[in-house]
Amino acid sequence: MTGEFLPSGAGPWKDSKYKMTPLLQKYFPLVSIALLVALVVSLFLYPHLTSWISITLLVSGFGVALVFTIQKHLDPYKQGQITGLKFMRNILLDILGLLLTMAAASYLGGMTGASLGESYGLWVGLIAAMGFAFVGAWLVRKLWSRLIKTT
Repeated sequence: MTGEFLPSGAGPWKDSKYKMTPLLQKYFPLVSIALLVALVVSLFLYPHLTSWISITLLVSGFGVALVFTIQKHLDPYKQGQITGLKFMRNILLDILGLLLTMAAASYLGGMTGASLGESYGLWVGLIAAMGFAFVGAWLVRKLWSRLIKTT
């Protein structure tokens, strides 16, 4: 019966062996590390592939974050603890917070790396950019979580 639609909860997908979330939790770190290694290697050996690998990393990371966000709010929704509207609201707020965090990290890291990279060299700019991006993203995430708690 492959290819046919099965009712919800029927078929092999109800076994924990076939659920997508444990599969992602198990193998996504390995895939991410492999892509990061490929990104670093491509910087030196194949610079024309670097943009494609970085886009793949960003899209896959955002996709997994979306899956885990939905998974986090799905159990309370299924148990009837929250309504469908609150379920969607929680997911949208989490994704918006993630986008704001990514935007802050990109902006602060890019500006820091560009300005310090010109003055003090590539490696100083790169290290400072990573530090500023991390601190900026951490601060935005903390502020966002405080704002969400008050609503």
